[in-house]
Amino acid sequence: MNFLEIRNRIVQGLSENLGCPVVLNNQQNPEQDPPYVFYSVLPYNPEAGELGNYRTEQDGDTYTEYRREEPSCSFSFTVCSVDREAGDEYILGEDEACFLAMKAAGWFDHVGYDFFAGMGVTVIDVSTVQDRSTLLVDEEARRYGFDARIRYAHEEARKVSVIENVVTKKGENDEL
Repeated sequence: MNFLEIRNRIVQGLSENLGCPVVLNNQQNPEQDPPYVFYSVLPYNPEAGELGNYRTEQDGDTYTEYRREEPSCSFSFTVCSVDREAGDEYILGEDEACFLAMKAAGWFDHVGYDFFAGMGVTVIDVSTVQDRSTLLVDEEARRYGFDARIRYAHEEARKVSVIENVVTKKGENDEL
């Protein structure tokens, strides 16, 4: 599974777990109705000094060299809400954003274990939930967020040339 497939499944799974949209940050799409989650991602962070594991496979006359590594990836999630009336109840954006951020962090920490294991992904670290609120024109956008790091398998392949015949000649001093 490549990184984009992993990212899309994580976004979909988190959205289903929270019951609200999870959208990529800094997009041109109109802002979602609260509550919603936006995220940013650093998709490829190889371990320092790791060259990966190499293997070569033969298929007839074709040789393919594979390199496998396990880079990490960092997600930053921010849950957004505002104080508002919804039907006959009043929702405090502060409480809603904080609750959903803690629920999302818990999904990475524990609840989503089978989900991640089924994709071959390991959750390395989940930061504490922090206040990320910001002042809008006339009210405060209630925001709470956290960061999560995962590790996943990444594999690349390339066709390699094979030397089939070698002609050697002895030199003047009988060396090969």
